[in-house]
Amino acid sequence: MKIFSKISSRYKRASIRYQIMFFVILNSAITVAALLFMASLFSHIMRETGDSFQSNADLDAYILELEESKAAMESYIKYRSFGSVDKFFKIQKKTEDTIKKFHENPSTIEVFQREFIIRKLSLSFFDLSQKAIAARRANNIVNAEMYFTKSLDCYSHLRKKIIDLDMLFFTTNAKNYNYNKVRIKSIIQKLVIAMIGLVMLMVLLPYINIRNITKPLAKISDVARRLSERDFDVPLFKNKENDEIGNICRAFDAMIISIREYVDTIWERAMKENELREKEIELRALYTEARLKALQEQIKPHFLFNTLNSGAQLAMIEEAYKTCDYLEQVSDFFRYNLQHPGSEATIAEELGMLDNYIYIMKVRFDNKFTFIKDIDESVLGTKMPNMILQPLVENCMKHGLKDVTENGLIKITVKGKPDSIEITISDNGCGFAPGVKERLFEEVEKGGSGIVLHKDEEPGENNGEAHVSAGLVNVISRLRMYYKYDEVFSIADNPECESVSGGKGCIFFIKIKR
Repeated sequence: MKIFSKISSRYKRASIRYQIMFFVILNSAITVAALLFMASLFSHIMRETGDSFQSNADLDAYILELEESKAAMESYIKYRSFGSVDKFFKIQKKTEDTIKKFHENPSTIEVFQREFIIRKLSLSFFDLSQKAIAARRANNIVNAEMYFTKSLDCYSHLRKKIIDLDMLFFTTNAKNYNYNKVRIKSIIQKLVIAMIGLVMLMVLLPYINIRNITKPLAKISDVARRLSERDFDVPLFKNKENDEIGNICRAFDAMIISIREYVDTIWERAMKENELREKEIELRALYTEARLKALQEQIKPHFLFNTLNSGAQLAMIEEAYKTCDYLEQVSDFFRYNLQHPGSEATIAEELGMLDNYIYIMKVRFDNKFTFIKDIDESVLGTKMPNMILQPLVENCMKHGLKDVTENGLIKITVKGKPDSIEITISDNGCGFAPGVKERLFEEVEKGGSGIVLHKDEEPGENNGEAHVSAGLVNVISRLRMYYKYDEVFSIADNPECESVSGGKGCIFFIKIKR
């Protein structure tokens, strides 16, 4: 039972190919075994049937040998032919094995008793024949005739006894033949029934195997048809077999789950796209409105720009050179904004605009701040988004150094490295309040450009600082969009200078990859 259990367990774990091969081999083995059994059985029956008359054939052959032996002896006695003597002794030697097969002792069994008599008569016949041949060789005619006559009498009795035994064997063998004939008929009937059962078994076993294979395939076919008709509400197979069907079922389960998840994803995406489409319609309306307002507002910067140029010319005529320089710097600042509306500029152009802004701030704050620049001129032609540096310097003055009355320091550096260009703007002010930098980058991640409030701060309070933070969100967002990586901008405390307000200072770091 354990062997069958192991075979069944291994069969269930085997692949379909090996299962089919197993049934093919099993059917072949059964067929070969049945054929060998039938061949062995028929061979046994035929051997028994043949053996039934073999005794008669042996006796007939022995009679013929005796006839030849007698004829050879007679030929020598009459004609003294040496060839006859040789033939006689050869036949005698040949018949020795046959004589040994006869029963050598008296017996109460009729067959054995007759064989014993034939054995003795055979030995007497050959003994008398040898004596007759020996007397003839010695030219003893009287003894030769005497032994010759006795040998013929012995031969006559011997032949009669052999014929009687042959008839007895024939009667017995005929009975055995009839018995074997009936038995063969019975065996053939049983073999026919066994062959019918064997054929049914050989058909049944493959049928069971094929049904076990095709049953899940039919389910797979039905599920595939339903999936092709976009019916994804189909039950999972949950097949745990290790054969090819089990693998296909598990693959179908994974595919069904993936399709369901994909449909859900598409549905969610469609809902989001619908929402985005509605927002896009709203944004287009707002964009159209803003564009109209921008066209209307363009008149004001041009008017202001022309007014400042007129003021600078008037100051020059009146020889107020300081006022003239101031108005020209303010005019150049506005000209930069008009020439680069939402586009890119070079680092040199950004620094030129920053110089204008710094000049204006120095005039405004009466050298309240000190500006230091360290510029690598080899990278000034590099492109970058416009209006990036000025909002950072403005943040340093309005936020980091807002409470400083003197000794405020702002440092601008531009350095070229083998793999990048580094731009830093630092101050020695109060630095960022706790949590503001984190909320600032959270606003950037959300894609917003709104006001970043300090902790415990209500909207409307400290408007200047809030708008500065909104400007930083705009700068960071534009840098990331332009260079397409987040590490382009970072903020840290300034470790290189002593703060004039007890804070940690601040450093804005821009890293442009080459």
